Amino acid sequence: MSIHKSIAKSASIIGFATFCSRILGLIRDMVIARLFGVYLYAQAFVIAFRIPNLFRDLLGEGAANAALVPVFSEYNAKHSKEEFWELANVVLNLLLVILSVITILGIIFSPVLVRIFAPGFMADPQKLAATIALNRIIFPYILLICLAAYAMAILNSLRHFAVPAFAPCLLNISIIVCALIFGEGLAGLASGVLLGGVLQLLVQIPVCSYSSGSVIRQQRRSGN
Repeated sequence: MSIHKSIAKSASIIGFATFCSRILGLIRDMVIARLFGVYLYAQAFVIAFRIPNLFRDLLGEGAANAALVPVFSEYNAKHSKEEFWELANVVLNLLLVILSVITILGIIFSPVLVRIFAPGFMADPQKLAATIALNRIIFPYILLICLAAYAMAILNSLRHFAVPAFAPCLLNISIIVCALIFGEGLAGLASGVLLGGVLQLLVQIPVCSYSSGSVIRQQRRSGN
């Protein structure tokens, strides 16, 4: 019975967090529409943000849900905590290398990506240039959000659901606040995306650190 209650509680937390994120996403879109309307930077933001979001779905949250969570969960069940964190560190190092390469290539080839995703923008040089510039600024978001997805996979495998579930809300809050502060232009939207990625990662680090630190403390106690 306790297991069923735990599952129900976890599902309710994730469901409520998803609901909050959707509501904040709606508010975000309303703020952008109110401040920018069909203004050049609003259109540029839609495309520039869509490109890293596609990579996020493929490499970040999609990969975390489909691959990392099951692997980490099974490894946590069948191996010691020390071995679990050794695997986590190996995966982290591999992700850092792959994501760094993808981020650098994405920044370099932003003109090509924008032309592929928004061929209609080529008829408007100003809009095309703004979209390329914005995409280059926010492309590091891929690195941040994929690392956040990695942290989410770690925490979910350790049955910590609340923090990673509510972390996506921070992105929408960040975009809303930065858009209201900076107003029209690239600065508000770009800074909001990057700050949101940083916050989603940072909010999960303390829980991961505490979980890994507990293993170190156990090792020290057993050594004593």
